[in-house]
Amino acid sequence: MVGLLLASRRELRLAVRSIEACPAPWRDDGRIEIVETGDIETSPHLDQALQGVSAVVHLAGLAHVHDAGDVNGDDPFLRANALATERLVQAAVRGRVDTFINLSSLAAVTGNASSDVIDDATRGEPTTNYGRSKRLAEEHVVAMAGEGMFAVSLRPPLIVGAEAKGNWASLQRLAATGLPLPFASVDNRRSMIGVDTVAEAVAHLCSGRFPPEAAGNYCIADPESLSLSEIVTELRAGMGMPPHLVPFPTSILHGVAELVDRHHRADGLLGNLVVDATRFHETFDVRPRPALREAIRKSGMLYGGSRPASVADAAT
Repeated sequence: MVGLLLASRRELRLAVRSIEACPAPWRDDGRIEIVETGDIETSPHLDQALQGVSAVVHLAGLAHVHDAGDVNGDDPFLRANALATERLVQAAVRGRVDTFINLSSLAAVTGNASSDVIDDATRGEPTTNYGRSKRLAEEHVVAMAGEGMFAVSLRPPLIVGAEAKGNWASLQRLAATGLPLPFASVDNRRSMIGVDTVAEAVAHLCSGRFPPEAAGNYCIADPESLSLSEIVTELRAGMGMPPHLVPFPTSILHGVAELVDRHHRADGLLGNLVVDATRFHETFDVRPRPALREAIRKSGMLYGGSRPASVADAAT
C-alpha cells in the first residue's frame, strides 16, 4: 500500500502505534512523515496526525485472535475496531478531511461460507464478534458521509498475500510442507482478493474525483472464484512444487473439522463464498482484471522465499 501510494507521487503521513515497528526504509524516506499515536482508541494525538491531510486510509484493526473478551466482558474487537474507528472518524470531521476509506470485511454481512452470492444488496448479519465490530465501524463511517465527505468502507473477502494472516497463513503453511493433501475432490467456489488489488482500489479512491453521494459500503473481490483444489495448485506452483492433491470425501473433511471444533475455519476453506463486486467497479469506473491466480502464485513464491532454508529443504 505505502509503495503504491508513493509511486503515485503522494506525500504520506503514517499514523502508527510504534515508530520502532515501521520498516527502516519508511523511517528514512523524506516523502513519509511518521506520527506515533499509540492505540487509536485511547490516543490523544489523532488531531495532530490528521492535520492538513486530504484523505485518510484506515487499515488498523484487530483480527485473527480467538479470545473474544476477558473476565470483565471487555471485547477487544469492539475497542480496536469499532471504538477506534469512531474516534478516527470524529478526528477526521474536525480536520475537515475530504476522503475517508475504511478497510472493513465481508464478515460484516456474512459468515465464512454462504450458498448465496454476496453483493452490496446483501443484508446478512455478522456471525462473529469480529464481524459485529466491523459492522459497527462501518456505521460510524456512514455517519461521517453525512458531514459532506466522501467516506467508504470496503468489504473484501480473504486477502491473498505472503504476509497475510488467518486462514491464508494457515493454508500457506500447509502447502509449504509439500505433503499430499486430501483436497482434490473439493469443488467449492471461493472469492478472494490479492493484496495488490486492494492497494490499487484504495489508491484509486484517494484520487479525489468522487462525490459524497458515492459514499457507502462496497464489496470488493477479484472477478474469478476458485475451488480449494485450484487454490492449492496455484499456491504450490508459486512455491515451485507439484500440487500433490489426492481425492477424499468432502463430507468426511467437514466431519473431522466438527470433531476437533474447527468447523468455522473449515467453512472458510471447504464452503462456498462468492462475491459480486459489480457495483464497486461501475461506481468508480474500475475495470476488473483476472489477477487472482497471479496473486496466489506470487504469494506462494514470496512465502517460499522467506522460509528458512531448512524448512524449504524439508518441503521438497
